[in-house]
Amino acid sequence: MTLYLSAKSKFFVLTVVSGSVEPDTFTLRRKNNGQLKFDSVLVGTKSQRMIMQGSGGTVTEDIDESLRNESCLSKENAERLGNIAIQIEKFYKTTRDIEWGIVKDDVYILQSRPITSGAAVTEYEIKHEFDAPLRSENEYFTIANEVMPGATSPLGIEIIQKCFGNIFKKIVISKGVPDSFLKSKYYASGLMSHYNHMMGTVAEMIVRYGVDTLASKGFMISIFGRILEDPELLQFAYGKVKPKSKPSLCQQIKSQLNVKSKLKYYWDLFMYDFNYESAKKGLEAHPLNYLKKKTAKETFTAILKTVSDFDEAILIQYDSTESSSNWNMYLFRILCHAYGSINTDVYSDFANLLAISSNTETANIPTAMQEVARQVAKDIGAKKFSSMSIEEAEKWLQETSSVSGQKFRQFLKRHGHRCIKELDVQSVTWEMNPKLLVKILQNLAVCGKEEVKKEEDSVDKLFSKLHVSLSLLSKCLLRFVLPNCRRAIRAREAGKSLTIKSYHNWRKGYRHLGKLMVLEGRLPDEDLMFYLTLDEIDELLKTRSPNIISRAYHRRKMHPTLENYKFMEIMKGLPKPVNEENESMETHEFVADLVMKGIPVCQGAAKGYARVAMSLEEASYLKPGEILIAYSTDIGWSPYFPIISGVVTELGGLISHGAVVSREYGLPCVVGLQGATKQFRTGDYVLLDGKKGTLQRLPKPDL
Repeated sequence: MTLYLSAKSKFFVLTVVSGSVEPDTFTLRRKNNGQLKFDSVLVGTKSQRMIMQGSGGTVTEDIDESLRNESCLSKENAERLGNIAIQIEKFYKTTRDIEWGIVKDDVYILQSRPITSGAAVTEYEIKHEFDAPLRSENEYFTIANEVMPGATSPLGIEIIQKCFGNIFKKIVISKGVPDSFLKSKYYASGLMSHYNHMMGTVAEMIVRYGVDTLASKGFMISIFGRILEDPELLQFAYGKVKPKSKPSLCQQIKSQLNVKSKLKYYWDLFMYDFNYESAKKGLEAHPLNYLKKKTAKETFTAILKTVSDFDEAILIQYDSTESSSNWNMYLFRILCHAYGSINTDVYSDFANLLAISSNTETANIPTAMQEVARQVAKDIGAKKFSSMSIEEAEKWLQETSSVSGQKFRQFLKRHGHRCIKELDVQSVTWEMNPKLLVKILQNLAVCGKEEVKKEEDSVDKLFSKLHVSLSLLSKCLLRFVLPNCRRAIRAREAGKSLTIKSYHNWRKGYRHLGKLMVLEGRLPDEDLMFYLTLDEIDELLKTRSPNIISRAYHRRKMHPTLENYKFMEIMKGLPKPVNEENESMETHEFVADLVMKGIPVCQGAAKGYARVAMSLEEASYLKPGEILIAYSTDIGWSPYFPIISGVVTELGGLISHGAVVSREYGLPCVVGLQGATKQFRTGDYVLLDGKKGTLQRLPKPDL
């Protein structure tokens, strides 16, 4: 038998069930002879203490750093309490939930009641409580997304699934036709969770455009960076496609006459951003009434009433993304037809043609950051600015009347809702913590990189750079398709910004709710809000249940472990982290002349020292001219692009974040280079060829 003692710090006099601090947990083992043995102690987080005053009442004060990691009981007292618990168990002849207190050396039993909640929650349960059901042992999952990297908070998972579930239903209704990716009769569709990582089902994604079609292959390249050729996967995907029986004469006539769906398709193909301005204005004008509420219950009710308020803005992104994929597939078809096959030259030419897409919302972020940094260097000097502490630099930028300050504040106004892991309501945005940008600005100012005016090549010049001669018909088609590809990419990135702005509005609402719940004594700290579900929040507002608080604590402790898990890009069957058993990823034998090949998404070549970065913290050490090698990138990485000389990612496709921003800056970029973060090391001297799609380790130059 294992006995657990959950104890508050000796610095606290609050009741054990109040949830005002995170408890220390002592584990004792009972031997066969009934004797107890101390096993372990898990020290809880404690930053303040509440002490009794001689005159009555209590006062709260901060705890000295040296005392925060001390356990509240000695080993002897823990064993003493365990033995008392066994005596109580023998007296009542049942397991008991016991509350106790110690004054000097005297133990006081405050309460003893039967345990009704069953066994304590386990780590396994916390890891898997939000897992989606496995519909088939042959199901294929993918983590090929860049806006939801790593583990998502429990509240974030629920909001994502509820929001997009509602959006998908609206799309199915508006299209008037079923879509296996968006609609499922018995299971959640589109996005689901395993180990708190958001994943998609591969088969349902690719059968939307057929299986062995150019459209489907173009979609695969956009999302995965390559054509999927696994025969088992493709066979499973074929099983998702309903066999078409020979239509009757009546059905054939009806099909010919039914032009409504065809007109709807072409309307969407050209008018996807028709409502963009109205959606943007509606989003900016939203009153956010939940931020004006004075009680937690009123705030929670008001937040829930906004569940559909931002649908129009999010639909703009979906429609723009869908149309961008369609236009890109038309472009891909033209190139494949010209080559007669799909090869590296097709990928390279595709990326080169897309390079005319400029001034996107995503690419504007590093450009605007670079402008601020150059202005700072002019106003007060790069050396002085970089020598400031981050706090001093932020205060100066926020308060100065100089052009630098104006540009910095304009940047926050336009892009302040962006951050890494943007779709998780727990994430801290640039607006909420501008310090996240200040260190980058200090590096950019010191770098002193001059602004490069990028000239857009004419269509004829782009044609001359292709690896194949185009027929007159292909040239005419490309002249029509290319401008539409460019417009759709811009609309997709602008629509994504609206979606993230919507999530930022919810983020502000839940943070306001968290503050009120702390003030009302319903939560011990605001951050714990994001480790609750909506039902649990509702229950806490009614009952102040300590069990819910305890479970939220357990989830938060487990979150860093879940965040550290890495998955294969595509997995068959139940998803499992490749590093669940061994937290350190496998190492590979050093190969001096190693060459790896991926998908070229931006041409050009660069030599330089590699910087392998698996997180933004590691990316903060990037130096000017280095070549970034990352698992994937999202908007949070954008400010680093002005100082690097090339980009390599394991995940990503032709329209991924890294590809779009690299094309804007003319940086050689290769995606889909799986295993690069393990095979290469920071400090390697490498050659990145954005035309061939290769990354090669070279001998280090003599200094």
